[in-house]
Amino acid sequence: MNLGLLSIRNSSLPLLGVGLMAGAAAITLPQSWPTPWPRPDEQKVSQELVVKYGTNRICRTMEQGQCKQWDDVKLRSYNGGLVGPTIEVRPGSTLSILLDNQLPLEPPLLETQLLHPTPNIPHGFNTTNIHTHGLHVSPVGNSDNVLLAIGPQKRFEYEIKIPDDHPAGLYWYHAHKHGSVALQVSSGMAGALIVRGDIDEVPAIRNARERIFVFEQIPYSLMEDPEAPGTQINMVENYDAFMPGRWEESGLRTLINGELLPTISIRPGETQRWRFIHAGTMEALRLRLVRESDQQALMTQYQIAHDGITTGRLDAVQETEMFPGYRVDVMVRAGAVQETYLLVDEASAVADSLHGQAESRKVLARVVVEGRSFGMMPLPSPAELARLVPFQPIADNEITGTQEANFDVDFSVLPPVFMINGRPYNPNDPPRRLQLEAVEEWRVSATAVQGHPFHIHVNPFLVMLGNGKDIWKDTLFIRPGQSFKLRTRYRRYIGKFVLHCHILDHEDMGMMEVEEIVPPGSMSSGEHPH
Repeated sequence: MNLGLLSIRNSSLPLLGVGLMAGAAAITLPQSWPTPWPRPDEQKVSQELVVKYGTNRICRTMEQGQCKQWDDVKLRSYNGGLVGPTIEVRPGSTLSILLDNQLPLEPPLLETQLLHPTPNIPHGFNTTNIHTHGLHVSPVGNSDNVLLAIGPQKRFEYEIKIPDDHPAGLYWYHAHKHGSVALQVSSGMAGALIVRGDIDEVPAIRNARERIFVFEQIPYSLMEDPEAPGTQINMVENYDAFMPGRWEESGLRTLINGELLPTISIRPGETQRWRFIHAGTMEALRLRLVRESDQQALMTQYQIAHDGITTGRLDAVQETEMFPGYRVDVMVRAGAVQETYLLVDEASAVADSLHGQAESRKVLARVVVEGRSFGMMPLPSPAELARLVPFQPIADNEITGTQEANFDVDFSVLPPVFMINGRPYNPNDPPRRLQLEAVEEWRVSATAVQGHPFHIHVNPFLVMLGNGKDIWKDTLFIRPGQSFKLRTRYRRYIGKFVLHCHILDHEDMGMMEVEEIVPPGSMSSGEHPH
């Protein structure tokens, strides 16, 4: 058993409050060297996630590496922290998650909710569920089923079977109950989920110090505590903070594992494996490592995986671009000189930003090269990585059908209507039907108004870049007016799941669609899949 996980001792816990959806101190950077990975023969990994209000402190201002001003925050959380615990599994194991929702009962419905009975307004802030983002697992029953809703004061046990051939890589988990996804995830209800396996045994990777970076954007503000009338504390209790421009105006900053401007140590010549998760919803990240004394000098990042899937390449880049839902694994190697670098989020122009508004440059962490030299530790070789690519490319002659998904927003009405293919989410609409073992090409696009990160559950897709470096992903940002060709195979699992925009307030407002994979032969020969 992973020493960082909590065992569920009572396997007979009642499964209560399950229904279909109608519509401390800051945590430090985890480092594992060596990592207490699950043993290869370990068949069950158990984790308890208690959903409750947690009171923590977030640093607002730093001077010379020391926090000078703190904000007390009260936020919905997993186990009381600013970020959820890291969960590690192996292919072939079963992940058992006990979700214990200890949040207060839901308040009475607001008049606006009674007058406008739509699932696409913020609602149900104390009702939750779990999504294992990026895992190729069953989407039904008590597996990765985001159409469940676990009410307050109820608990539910998920059992998620990881297939024997699941790619080793970096995934994550987060709340996914429609109507409260953005609010809960932006409060810190997210954590890293690692599938251990072949890539972890590559010598240059196994011997490298590993660091996990959960990038969070928590849009808290001072307001009255609903549990203690008359008392004010920083909270996330409405969707006002998600309006475009509010994040930049707030002066708040992207946190790394709940910390503002953490300091990361690396020895001269040392190679480290950095694993990035964009768990925020407020801005794009353009991650660079710049020398503090000469910001034209950059430390190279070597990308080895996107969205948990090994590329088979060692791509040397100066910048790693990330949008909500993205994960990227990079190797970094310090030079021989003791010096300080800054991990910065470079400014984003309007066309490259998340919300169609320019984003300013921000420093996210200090990286100090210090201590005894290691000599120059090796990087993994392209040949070692090439044999670990989990999926074969999809050739033209494999394609059996096509699909289309267009993201659009109608700003002519208030509130705006967020749509996929001209329709907002409606739980009563029939799902888009897809056939198991089909191989399809999707055209995904965004209208000229705003860009959107396309995310689909269960089956990853091949992004057809046309430059010899096509990549497998599960989340892809589509810029305004842009379109992409994606290819995917529907493998192993049937049932209903969703695709949506991973600007999560857009999803809550209706930019989501239900898909259903059906067994071969379930659709008649003349039936269109949607």
